[in-house]
Amino acid sequence: MPHPWNRVVLVTGGSAGIGRAAVTRLVRDGHLVLTCARHGDRLEEAVGDLPGVTPVVADVADARDRRALVERVLEEHGRLDAVVLDAGRGWAGLLGDMPGDAVEGIVALNLTGTIELTRLALPHLLASAGRSGRADVVAVSSVAAWSQVPPLTVYSATKAGVHGFVKGLRREVTARGVRVHTVNPFFVETEWLARGHGSAPVSDADARGRLSRGIAPDRVADQIAACLGAHGSRTVAVPRWAGLARLGELPPIGRAMDRVLSANAHRVRSAAARAVERRVG
Repeated sequence: MPHPWNRVVLVTGGSAGIGRAAVTRLVRDGHLVLTCARHGDRLEEAVGDLPGVTPVVADVADARDRRALVERVLEEHGRLDAVVLDAGRGWAGLLGDMPGDAVEGIVALNLTGTIELTRLALPHLLASAGRSGRADVVAVSSVAAWSQVPPLTVYSATKAGVHGFVKGLRREVTARGVRVHTVNPFFVETEWLARGHGSAPVSDADARGRLSRGIAPDRVADQIAACLGAHGSRTVAVPRWAGLARLGELPPIGRAMDRVLSANAHRVRSAAARAVERRVG
């Protein structure tokens, strides 16, 4: 089987955060990368000077843009060997406080966009696996897929959906050479909160002081890169201790969380509002 490097990889959400770090890491490893984001100026600032990178303005929540992304990869490189599904949106607050368009946008990007872009890419990934012995799908999920807590109820639901999708897809395509992975970070230092509340930074300078607290995006990018060279499909928590979030799925712990969190919903609402206020505006 050919060496796993020097592959053609589609990375969504490449203008900032985890996606940007992943593009930088994959280029360093020798891959050819096509990446996308909704805002062209920010995308060009982020990755425009990197060799082997093709930046494309596209919204993964838009069906026409998804089709155009796959077509562009094939026009540029003639093949598609791996997809890294990073583009995502969140919203911090209780469900009753959410506007309907925020709910629809999160589901459209995080879940529908992930599934549909994978569906469009799959014939080409299977063709790549037939030629080289492997292809890869890497979904950037979250520990929220395993432990659903307010104020991230809707976001958590979409990531739980991604978790179920990945498990099912593995059972469809593993025997045909496609590895299917999830990388599940804890809190990451990104623009996620500002973007989710409609205040996306327009430049790196604008982003200073508005990043959410958490681990460096490079740590997540390292695990994405590791998936592309792994022998089998992986489900990885970043940091690894964050995998303890799976305990939230155990009935006794889940019931305890139900009682404690619901009794403190007003405190959750206040804490979320303060966090958003610090990063928006």
